[in-house]
Amino acid sequence: MTMSSSSNKQNRGVGGGRSTNNRGGGRRGRGGRGGVGGGRSGGKPSSGRGNKSPSNKTPHRSNSNGSSTSRTRHSAATAPSTKKDGDLGAASHTVSEEYRIQLTQVLMNLRETDNQDSITMPPDLTNTQRKFVHELARQLGLKSKSYGKGEERRVVISKILAGAGGMNSMMGSFSNDQNGRRDDDDPPLEEDYKNVPRIVVGKSGEDALRRHLKLFPPTPLEQAESKETGSFMLMKDDGVVQDYGTINDVLKTSQESFPQERPKEKTTHEKLMQQRISNHRIAQDEMKANPQYKKMMEQRKKLPAFAYATDICSIVRNKKNRVIILTGDTGCGKSTQVPQFLLDDPEIGPQCSIIVTQPRRISAISVAERVAQERCEPAGNSVGFSVRLESSMSKKTQLLFVTPGVLMKKLHPDSGDNSSEGGRNRLDMTNIIIMDEIHERDKNTEFLMIALQDLIEERNDLQLILMSATMPTRDLAEYWRGVGTRQKDKCNSPSLVDDDWGDEGLMPVEINIPGRTYPVQEFFLEDILMMTGFVDDNANAPDMLQIDADLTSLLSATNQFSITAASTSMPTLIDSTLKCIMCNKSGFSSAEELGSHIAVCCGGGEESMADLEERIRGISIFDSYVSVPEAEDVAAAGVGDDLFDIMENELEDYDDVDDEVLVRKWDGESSFDAGLSSKLTLTEEESLMRYQTMYDDDEVNYDLLLELVRYIDKSSYGDGAVLVFFSGWREISEFALLLETTLPFNDPTKYNVHLLHSGIPSKDQRKVFVKPSRGVRKIVLSTNIAETSVTIEDVAFVIDTGRAKLKSYDPHLKTSTLQDSWISQASAKQRRGRAGRCKAGVCFHLFSRRRHGCMRAFLESELLRTPLEELCLQTKRLNLANGGPDDPDGIPAFLSKAMSPPHSKSITNALELLVNLGAMDEETNELTDLGVCLSALSLEPKVGKMLIMSHLIGCTREAACMAVAMNSKSPFTIPPPHMRKLSDNAKVILSEGSESDQITFLNVIHRRDAVAKRGMSALTSFCRQHYLNASSLNQISNLRTHVSRELESLGFPPCSKQGYHNRNGDSPAFLQASICAGLYPNVAWRRKGDVNFSTITRQKAKTHLSSVNAVKSQPLSTKCQVAENEVELVVFGELVKGKMMFTMDNTTHLVSPLPLLLLCGDLHVRPITFAATETSQKTTQSLLSVDEWLVFLCDPTISSALVVLRNRINAAFKSITSDPSTFADLPAKEKDAVDTLSTVLQSGHRQYLRQRERKR
Repeated sequence: MTMSSSSNKQNRGVGGGRSTNNRGGGRRGRGGRGGVGGGRSGGKPSSGRGNKSPSNKTPHRSNSNGSSTSRTRHSAATAPSTKKDGDLGAASHTVSEEYRIQLTQVLMNLRETDNQDSITMPPDLTNTQRKFVHELARQLGLKSKSYGKGEERRVVISKILAGAGGMNSMMGSFSNDQNGRRDDDDPPLEEDYKNVPRIVVGKSGEDALRRHLKLFPPTPLEQAESKETGSFMLMKDDGVVQDYGTINDVLKTSQESFPQERPKEKTTHEKLMQQRISNHRIAQDEMKANPQYKKMMEQRKKLPAFAYATDICSIVRNKKNRVIILTGDTGCGKSTQVPQFLLDDPEIGPQCSIIVTQPRRISAISVAERVAQERCEPAGNSVGFSVRLESSMSKKTQLLFVTPGVLMKKLHPDSGDNSSEGGRNRLDMTNIIIMDEIHERDKNTEFLMIALQDLIEERNDLQLILMSATMPTRDLAEYWRGVGTRQKDKCNSPSLVDDDWGDEGLMPVEINIPGRTYPVQEFFLEDILMMTGFVDDNANAPDMLQIDADLTSLLSATNQFSITAASTSMPTLIDSTLKCIMCNKSGFSSAEELGSHIAVCCGGGEESMADLEERIRGISIFDSYVSVPEAEDVAAAGVGDDLFDIMENELEDYDDVDDEVLVRKWDGESSFDAGLSSKLTLTEEESLMRYQTMYDDDEVNYDLLLELVRYIDKSSYGDGAVLVFFSGWREISEFALLLETTLPFNDPTKYNVHLLHSGIPSKDQRKVFVKPSRGVRKIVLSTNIAETSVTIEDVAFVIDTGRAKLKSYDPHLKTSTLQDSWISQASAKQRRGRAGRCKAGVCFHLFSRRRHGCMRAFLESELLRTPLEELCLQTKRLNLANGGPDDPDGIPAFLSKAMSPPHSKSITNALELLVNLGAMDEETNELTDLGVCLSALSLEPKVGKMLIMSHLIGCTREAACMAVAMNSKSPFTIPPPHMRKLSDNAKVILSEGSESDQITFLNVIHRRDAVAKRGMSALTSFCRQHYLNASSLNQISNLRTHVSRELESLGFPPCSKQGYHNRNGDSPAFLQASICAGLYPNVAWRRKGDVNFSTITRQKAKTHLSSVNAVKSQPLSTKCQVAENEVELVVFGELVKGKMMFTMDNTTHLVSPLPLLLLCGDLHVRPITFAATETSQKTTQSLLSVDEWLVFLCDPTISSALVVLRNRINAAFKSITSDPSTFADLPAKEKDAVDTLSTVLQSGHRQYLRQRERKR
């Protein structure tokens, strides 16, 4: 059976022609799209029986042309069986690990294939396999549905195709032929549109609109378009927009900038070099004269890296070595020592200026401080650091530790010198760049690797050192092959380029430094099952596989003994006759027939039911099918003791066995004795098969985990800490609760249980480093934060669940995903290494060797796991890609040069978002004035637009607080499970009824500022009482100042200063409008009775559990209670796909839809005339649609006024983005439009609140 997809023409839309949009880029709107509810839709497969399935379980693939292809599923493919599920035994109740792995790959390939829309699974799937297919398809964002009956029932998996949204998705379908009442030419009835929400602006809003239009009457063009299409978009000849120049012109003349960016006197290169050499000599003399110098050198010499100092410096001295790859195991000292080798070298050190990147700010600070300490000086002299919001550096600094984001900013051309092509950048005086920990593949590091390739080609004096612990050096060497020589080859002889490309001399130099980690033994799931006897110990578990095997083995043995007895004339040792133990009836042909008889047997009626029950209880379970022969019968038959040994071993399975693990204590140095359980009866492979039949190994098995911790505790001395890796807080808290209720781990005098998660307070995190008293075992439950960032010295045992909660980006769904995933082999190695940092250790992996072999080798680049809007903006800002989307020097071409290029859909999605925001031109990808402003802010583009738009709305001070909070880690801590309700209540109190996470953040910051004036103790008490993280709050407070400075450098007024941009304060109407204007199209809606919300991407979603709107007492956490002709709207920061469904974080309940109509998307207007009825006259209304998706009805006069106001607001926005310094001097018409906007937003907000209160 195959499934073909079809492509339908788009239906006729709400409005034709052009459209009004609020992208802020000053461009004319594009032609109207054909329709609201069009798009492609998959055709339903035929349910006929004409197509027969192949002999293996091969999915049929249907492409867009309707043709079918197939793919062999290798070892997972089996011939279809005619047996029912019950006849298949245990195989029908489980999905094999191999099948899971291969099916996942098949569905992933379907998503990547452009010319294929669906796959049809074979008909012989078991119910369990069918259930797994449906669940996996849902997790991957695919649609799955079963068709057919009986043996022809198949599962069809298809892509969710675009379209079929628009007006129909919000309003329901309309028909002019309902119940045969009218022809197509008849006008619709108002009843047909009864579910469409109405727009109301309130009396004050109507008066403000009339006053504004009376003062500034609409032009003929504005008047015509407001009634028909709503397509007016900043006409150049309309006189609305004055020529303020571009934002780049403003930046050249603006005197508002960061202190470190103020114009300085130009210093010649020679003078700088002389000063640098002098500073270096003084620093070296002071270091060697310090009394601590010799002690520090003794410690440095103990590091493995120190023995390679001469080799490293020798390689760097050779200027032909433009790129150097240095790998070193964890603990070898490469991060702290390699930069010092170069600084101390008499030939390299005096003239060098070194920048070292660390992936995290805490790493950059701590490593810089450690290096400065080893050089007997404070940070900020010859060694310094510069990270976001914090720096310690001076003119004497030659070795600077930074984060990749800071290095990206240093690449930007100086604002005071743009005369030369590409401008100058602040790396002109830097000659060595060291990129550390590149194996982490963060997006900024990946971006820098592309940019630095071009920079090395341009500069002959720049050298790059790449350092990593686990990065595959061969792939890295191939990526950097020939860099630094290509320009030279082009200039000298183009024909030599291809010949030299294969020359090994062009490969980067590679250096490897061994580590000094201690030996770590490694065990996998099958080993753990053998050690603990976990599967054998679960005799009561419903192990269908073992039941099948035992029954088959028994019947086979019975038949074999019967044949042997007959052929040798020996007495029958095993009675092969199936006999009922209640009535002694025999002659049953199968176990199934016997079971059916027993179900209705009453014992023959010769004894009472009580006597029958007592007799049955005294009968062994084996008596029904096994009879043991007498010893003399056996002897007469010539059968030795072997038979009795076999039977005795079989019966031992059911004996009571002591649970104690019979292994000797481990001393922490010798080989760990992986003793097998004394109750073990299965082989390694049998144990693994039984376990995977009984349990889902995609989930953490807490019982097995507890058994393993108990095993470790019994098999080793108590001075070794146990580190357990979990995927997230839910898993950590569940296992912590299990330990608290289980002996002996609930004894605090013998066991210290610590939780390690980024969301818990820092003081609690630091407890994991405290070594417990002698005789007390420490158990640390952690996420992957302990993989690389944290070293707990007394860890001797690591338990690796193999899972991590990874945030990724799905370009097909255009959403982020946060799911439990299998880690990479490199991560498993890192986790294993946590047990061998300071002593010998043991690592237990709760996954099989087969699973480990199928894991990806390394975690893929963050470029593949994150939206790319910010990087696209920086690519243009740094002049790295000047072409359009299809040009060889465009953004897609630039990002395709990455070591692991991002998905083409990810790049397309990012460019589309920037175009829709108004930050980028669609044809050339050049930044608009808004785009230039956004690229200068350290905020996500949508959040940045929210902040800039707040200047018009009049709430910039509050918007700045909300913006930095959205771009930072949540200030709320994660409470223990038993305190979750108290934490939720505190969050609701702080929200002050706003039904908004962003406004809750704002309230928290306001209260923090007030409390902080009373001292640190008062602030600490406030944070503890409301479950807040004080350090996160302090960081958000500092970020406000940082972002305000960035806005000032563009020419905007200071955020905190009183003025026109802060005229409306913290009124909810204006805060909601700012949030909506920036975060659109992240808007969702629902109708009366709905629980879930619908998004523009047609996904069903709920508010995230961390949201204040998810607390049970909040309106958005329950079913929608609005009227039939209303919708409930919510704006969200990000849509995240979890395992089961989509969730929305940073949500705000949008009371009024007016911000959507006035500040968001493309607005289409179409007049609609309703037919007269017996109870109503013929009327005309305006149908307003935002992006042909959100649809509303409105009075024609009001809708016309709203469209004119919208156009003038857009003109004002264009004015302030093109020249922010003119914000206070807007033209009279635009300034009055801005004032009218304030009145309309406030009036409409109040009107919708009154409606909601009346219905309650």
